Amino acid sequence: MLWPYGASHPLKGHPLMKGMFPPPIRGTLEIAEEIGLKHYKVTVCTNGVRQRIPSIYQGDLLLYLLGSDDVPYAVNWSIKDRKAAFYERRLSTPKTPAQQRLDQEQAQRRAELERAYYASAGIRTLQLSLDQISTTVQANLDVLFPMHGLELSHSANLLEDFSADVQLAVRDGKPVAYIALEYGRRWGFPNQFIARIYQDIWERRLLVNFFKPILIDHPLDTDGGDLLVIYGAFFEERDS
Repeated sequence: MLWPYGASHPLKGHPLMKGMFPPPIRGTLEIAEEIGLKHYKVTVCTNGVRQRIPSIYQGDLLLYLLGSDDVPYAVNWSIKDRKAAFYERRLSTPKTPAQQRLDQEQAQRRAELERAYYASAGIRTLQLSLDQISTTVQANLDVLFPMHGLELSHSANLLEDFSADVQLAVRDGKPVAYIALEYGRRWGFPNQFIARIYQDIWERRLLVNFFKPILIDHPLDTDGGDLLVIYGAFFEERDS
């Protein structure tokens, strides 16, 4: 939430911020006035009295990360389905040139409001859209994400042995699905071993190239394609 009035830094009170005094954050009302944006308001009724109060704007993702100096920092992500949506509201709606101009101005001022809001507390804002991400990467993440939090009933020692055998198969250029099927025949529940492969990739115990399809019945490509290398700038505290 973007508070209408001045507020404490989002990380104030965090256990790792003990003894530190991060700067406060300015309110959206003040910033909106500076940039010429009409701040949204809502009508509320208290004890029969109706009054207009500032609406609270919503952001998308505020990431809390740990720097190399073990000091926490925050990065704000503003998310759209496509980059053009940052520059014009209701992008797919038919409109007159005058309406289009107003929607463009509104979208850009709203983006500037959010950027200035977080910048007042030293927090970087990035505008990120789905069309910035390779469709192959998207497909791979769609496969991995449902698997990453599954609870597995096999013992930790057995799963560690399985992961070690998967690593050997990857190094030898062998499809890892057959390792899962072999363990499944011996220990039961082959789907759990298949899930473990995806969890190892998600947890970075098994590094693969995300720009190639992750097909466990084929040899996995481990040459490059590390997402934290390629998209690492998205998580940095400052612009590089």
